[in-house]
Amino acid sequence: MKLNVISSSFFPATFYGGPIYSTYGLCKSLAKSGVKVLVSTTNANGLGKIQNVSSENPVNLERNLVVKYYNEQIINFFSISFFFNIWNDIKSSDIVYIQYIFHYTSFLGLLCASIQNKKVIICPRGSFSNYTLTKNKVFLKKIWLFLFKALSRKVFWHSTSYLESKDIIKHFPASNISVVNDGIDFDSFQRSNNYSLEDLMKKYVNKSFPEITDIIFSMGRLHHIKRFDVVIESFRLFNKKYPKSKLIIAGGDDGCKSNLISQIKSHNLIDHVYLIGEINHEDKVDLLSNCTIFSLASDFESFGIVIAEALASGAKVVISNKTPWKDLKKINYGILANNNAHDFFKAFLEIKKIKYDSEKGKKYVQNNFDWRIISNKFKETFLKF
Repeated sequence: MKLNVISSSFFPATFYGGPIYSTYGLCKSLAKSGVKVLVSTTNANGLGKIQNVSSENPVNLERNLVVKYYNEQIINFFSISFFFNIWNDIKSSDIVYIQYIFHYTSFLGLLCASIQNKKVIICPRGSFSNYTLTKNKVFLKKIWLFLFKALSRKVFWHSTSYLESKDIIKHFPASNISVVNDGIDFDSFQRSNNYSLEDLMKKYVNKSFPEITDIIFSMGRLHHIKRFDVVIESFRLFNKKYPKSKLIIAGGDDGCKSNLISQIKSHNLIDHVYLIGEINHEDKVDLLSNCTIFSLASDFESFGIVIAEALASGAKVVISNKTPWKDLKKINYGILANNNAHDFFKAFLEIKKIKYDSEKGKKYVQNNFDWRIISNKFKETFLKF
């Protein structure tokens, strides 16, 4: 079985956060199971490019996993080499798996696959969310969506959560949809270093504090949809009650860093709130494993990979009820809060008092979201149709 994955960006383009790791993890797991995976992507990585890669020299990341990084002349807008070579990439495959909707790579991939009568799977990854459709270039998205509908009558839809399924059905009522969640490498989150809260701050912000009562940690690209402003405001309230608490936010700037810095300064939180930029996997594991609370206040997540990562690390979690993690109530682990500062603040206070068995959260992730589980479900669902 030959699978051609078409994605606007791919590992190591870690600027884009969780979806990059998820797509990479899925491809690796499928490749290990014997599926021959060819990834057709670009060298875009935020506003920059991945260095030392090219489509002329495909990269063998794993056995059965080959990646072609097509150079973009205009980052996030156009690649001449992708335009001229995607036809042959698709021709060599049995099934085409397309990620995202509103990107030229997706449209060109679907167009070529339709002409060649290939089997197509599309994962929109939040493209149909109300937030995405009502922000930035709305008119162009409507045109794009019209063209997409004309080409996608026979495609199979891959949804990463029940929320995303609802969004797909709004626009494609007769769609054939299967929900297969994103996954994580569970074992890699069991190898953390132990730090005191004081040592954790020393390592990641290079400042010493004699006593720290709590470290709230949040992570994601610094984009408005992630609502780090809510996390900061709720922490401001929390810090009044626990003045020796700290907030660490990790992630690359995607448009709102300056606003967050202004918010931190206006609340006199410079010695309490720290933006530490992008971090590698090892640092992520250590922060998740040693923080007091992990918090995520996104207005929308098609899945929310970092939530699975936090649970796998044994962290207490306070997350937005706009994420698709309603199962937290079923397993009685973590808090889903209304997405505003006051409710997050109340959730911080509440979760401090709760004694969770961290193994419960870990077991839940291991049994439901480890790549061995997810890739098998993906194969059973999609590669046999």
